[in-house]
Amino acid sequence: MSGDQPQNRWVSGIGALILAIIAPSLWQEFRVPGNLPWNIFLALFLIALAVGAFWLQRYFWQHRGEIGEARFDTLNKPDE
Repeated sequence: MSGDQPQNRWVSGIGALILAIIAPSLWQEFRVPGNLPWNIFLALFLIALAVGAFWLQRYFWQHRGEIGEARFDTLNKPDE
């Protein structure tokens, strides 16, 4: 890596990748056969979680130089 910048886009998107890997397991674990409202809610929740992870990854990629760059002036300047 050069400086603070990741070399590729997927370095900052590891969370979205992990979610994509475990989503089928989550579906199999929490799906209740015969309970359609719960299954619809679960499907919508997992889709929303995946979309949210994608947009968060995109935001972090676009603002990778700004995140964590909060700097404060700690010099004691006299009041004028």
